[in-house]
Amino acid sequence: MNEQLQENSEKLQKTGRVAATSVIWGVSAGMLAICIPLVIVTKTGAILPLAAIIGAAVATFAVWSGENQNSRVKQLEERVAFLETIVATEDLEKMSK
Repeated sequence: MNEQLQENSEKLQKTGRVAATSVIWGVSAGMLAICIPLVIVTKTGAILPLAAIIGAAVATFAVWSGENQNSRVKQLEERVAFLETIVATEDLEKMSK
């Protein structure tokens, strides 16, 4: 049952990451749509669109690199489950005596 919960949480995290990535790139596409006419009018070159793309790439990296924290959380959850098992076993041993 614990494995099934972990699989469900991994799927939920993945869908959350995909949703966050789609929002990031959707907003970035909107920024690019605004930047292109601004570049033509101000003649600043590709600085604004490049900044929008780099910002979206950095945000996407930040969303997807959070996996290390999730593995730490999983390790802590496993430790807690292990401790609960030990306590439950000790309680059963005390009750049987």
